[in-house]
Amino acid sequence: PARYRLPARYRLPSRIRVRHLLFNALLGIIPTLILGGSMAAGIDDDRQHRRMFLVVYGLWAVTLAMWNWMRSAPVGWVAGWGVAGVVALGFTAVRRRG
Repeated sequence: PARYRLPARYRLPSRIRVRHLLFNALLGIIPTLILGGSMAAGIDDDRQHRRMFLVVYGLWAVTLAMWNWMRSAPVGWVAGWGVAGVVALGFTAVRRRG
């Protein structure tokens, strides 16, 4: 079976795709680096610390989803960051009630 290809007007040039990939990967690991830095500084890894990380990561992911949307990035980036943010914030809310 033949693969479907988007018309040329809807395809992004490869340099823009690589730029989106690098930029999203870089911004995606920032909260993880901050978590690692706080653990290296001697902050205990307790329940409250992990919950705060999930809140920060959720808000950061939603912010990245909105930023990608405003920059007209591929829909995969917008949906991926949006889902990651909502899941992280939802997990925090469920754990808070429990």
